[in-house]
Amino acid sequence: MEMAKRDISDRYSGQVLGTVWAVVHPVMTIAVFIFMFAVVFRTKVDSGLDIPGDHTLYMVSGIIPWLIVADVLGRSSSIVSSQASLVKQVVFPVEILPVKMVLATLPTFFIGFVGLCIYGLAVERASLAMLLYPLAAVPLYLCLLGTSFAFSAIGVFLRDIRELIQMYTLIGVYVAPIFYFMDWVPEQLRFLIYLNPVTVFIESFHDAAYYGGIRSWTIWLVALSGGMIVTWGGAMIFARLKPHFGSYL
Repeated sequence: MEMAKRDISDRYSGQVLGTVWAVVHPVMTIAVFIFMFAVVFRTKVDSGLDIPGDHTLYMVSGIIPWLIVADVLGRSSSIVSSQASLVKQVVFPVEILPVKMVLATLPTFFIGFVGLCIYGLAVERASLAMLLYPLAAVPLYLCLLGTSFAFSAIGVFLRDIRELIQMYTLIGVYVAPIFYFMDWVPEQLRFLIYLNPVTVFIESFHDAAYYGGIRSWTIWLVALSGGMIVTWGGAMIFARLKPHFGSYL
């Protein structure tokens, strides 16, 4: 956790509010989504569709992990290349860079989780199943760790990867069941949503916060096994490319 604190302090160094932005950013983002969908669009959505429960709770429970995904992906491709002076030091453990970057998103996640619980209590939709929400984050963080290992290593040699990641973060949020239910998607097109790797993780977060329990163990097992495989694969890619970092930086 000390690494995460250091990453946060470095990220906001030189700014007037400093690390306060680490709290303000997720709180304001979630507050805007709650306002837009609980106040502005609520009547339009509720009058046109039969939605069980609170649609805003559903969307917020999905947008929190997406904020984490977008943050990690957005920084992963340059986390190594931007620290060339450190990477070239033989004694410096380069693996720390992607690890501390991923850990630095934990405050954002827990702030979002607390806000989600408060909203759930306010609309009388909170349940003990919400305690599964942090558990659902374990597979996601495993996947993000592996992804950051892979992208940070590849980013040293292929700078174009940053543009590809930006395209995904712009499109991926709409090709995942965050703002809509899977039932709303025509059955013949649902496979496109499941092609988005973040979908299985988002669905497990919905289970915890919205549906009140695990609907499908398959989703959770796929998320966990997928996270473990990506972590292993990303670590292998990083280890394979690491000896060549110095030549390209």
